[in-house]
Amino acid sequence: MYKCFLVFLFALGFTAVMAQTLDAVNARWDDEFTEWDIYTMEGDQTVVERGGEEIIEVEASGQLVMRWQADLNWTEWDFMIDDVIGSVKQTWKDDPTQWELRIGSEVITCRAAWRDDLSEWRITNNRKTLVWRSKYRRNFSEWELRDDRYGEFYVYATYVNDPRDWSIDDQLDESIPFSMKMAMTFLAIYHSIDRS
Repeated sequence: MYKCFLVFLFALGFTAVMAQTLDAVNARWDDEFTEWDIYTMEGDQTVVERGGEEIIEVEASGQLVMRWQADLNWTEWDFMIDDVIGSVKQTWKDDPTQWELRIGSEVITCRAAWRDDLSEWRITNNRKTLVWRSKYRRNFSEWELRDDRYGEFYVYATYVNDPRDWSIDDQLDESIPFSMKMAMTFLAIYHSIDRS
């Protein structure tokens, strides 16, 4: 009985985390893009009084970090949001058109829809496929789902032409797993960064 209760609690907690709504992603540092703070709607908020005004401080729910920062290897990333740990990896070293996101045994495959065009992607977990694209072909500061049958998901630079801060409008239905939302968010941010 005790083991069943623990399994139930673990499953309940895992489901709650997987149903999180992404809200924002911010570069941790102003001058580099190797570490990011991730915020969810379910994150901790604290009301603080400063100078007679009440300010809401929001703690990051997680982080996205380049795995090999010393080498500036842009092809492998790790993330942790609350109790969810995952990774994002370019499938082939010299091919930026294919990525894999993993959370436990779940694998999300991301492939560019067109050769040499990183503005549109097919994202799948082998049960559902989403078409994720930049709103404008040569400007990667706004991204959206191509069709809205699962709801809307929109990722955009909070400030025009500034890739450090991103806002996320997550109105997807619960049938879309958190891993697919994370894949879309990663692709939007990654392709906006000048890696030269």
